[in-house]
Amino acid sequence: MKSNDILMYAVKNITKRQLRSWLTIIGMVIGVIAIVVILSISEGFNQDILTQLSAFGADQIIVMPVSSLEGSFGGSGVGSAPTSGKILEEDVDDIRSIPGVKTVVRTLYGRASLSFKGKDITATIYPTDVAMFDMYEGYMELESGRMYKEGERNVAVFAADASTELFGKDKVSVGSVVQLNEKNYRVVGVLKKIGTSLSQTDDKAIYVPFEDGKDLFKGQFLDDEIGYAMVQINEGFEANQIKDAIEQKLIANHHVREDEKDFSVITSDQIMEMVSSVLLTSQIVLGAITLISSVVGAIGISNTMFMNVLERVKEIGILKSVGATRKDILSLFLTESAIIGLIGGSIGLMLGYGLLELLVSIFDVPALLTVNIIAFVFLFSVGTGLVAGFLPAYRAAKLDPVEALRL
Repeated sequence: MKSNDILMYAVKNITKRQLRSWLTIIGMVIGVIAIVVILSISEGFNQDILTQLSAFGADQIIVMPVSSLEGSFGGSGVGSAPTSGKILEEDVDDIRSIPGVKTVVRTLYGRASLSFKGKDITATIYPTDVAMFDMYEGYMELESGRMYKEGERNVAVFAADASTELFGKDKVSVGSVVQLNEKNYRVVGVLKKIGTSLSQTDDKAIYVPFEDGKDLFKGQFLDDEIGYAMVQINEGFEANQIKDAIEQKLIANHHVREDEKDFSVITSDQIMEMVSSVLLTSQIVLGAITLISSVVGAIGISNTMFMNVLERVKEIGILKSVGATRKDILSLFLTESAIIGLIGGSIGLMLGYGLLELLVSIFDVPALLTVNIIAFVFLFSVGTGLVAGFLPAYRAAKLDPVEALRL
């Protein structure tokens, strides 16, 4: 039999048994919808996270007053309880003195009472040096106003959601005066919304000059204490070399041994490793769900093809008696199962895309339907059809024509 004859014959048999074919296709459609939605959301989160992490460039290092940070992500230090220390102004001065260090940004963080137009709430405030805005200029962009300047006091910069959501209908804008711990602060800038999966906290942040933080959080921190430090290194220097130098300085300052560090020095490579570990775990889980979807679809197709073989034994005998070979019969049934898979994949892709658009509009989840995902869906659906249909097709091809005609 010619290829086009096999194709036409397969299509005719599928249309002849419409109810059974559509029930099988529906099973494949459900599996493909799950695959499209799961893989697209997973890819969207991956790209969203990688885009946000790109703001933390290879030339930046974070120094935090807690040890064993990597242990919480499955890295070194698992099984040991993290210890907390303090990062002091002395540490910052020593870090600044390391060759290759360009900028050190001091940051505090804590909760403070915030009042605006008679409404009182508690909000997280980030007192930080002006240099922080330069360090993250590609990540933190102004919607209106300006960043505060060196030496300014009692001024604030609001992130996008902080300006629009904290006080309901009352929006905080440039020129607004808010009260932080009952002291007036003038809003000089409002940032653009970042809008990534990891930026919810950043989009609700409120920044004030670092020296103002000393007053806001008086009693919560030591007079010469900072929350954490962000370090930017000069071009031409290796982040790991600067990291080692910072660790040696702080080990000496804190009078601890290498294995007793009460701080963490984190590079962008380490952050990527931590995030990659988390993403890998999620991808394994999603892969398992995809596998379940493929099994469900395969069982449906296999069941349909077995029923086709049982119902068409005499037809197979007739085809063989007029010259059809085992290869022709095998090709015929495999073509039918592949077409069922293709139709299910196509419908599932369209419905999956529609469901994806709905989820994005309602829940604002990041999603990205790539060419690779579309190609995978078609390969998956046709491949599942071929794999599920092979055993029934092989059984049909092996039927003895004489015995088949007797049944």
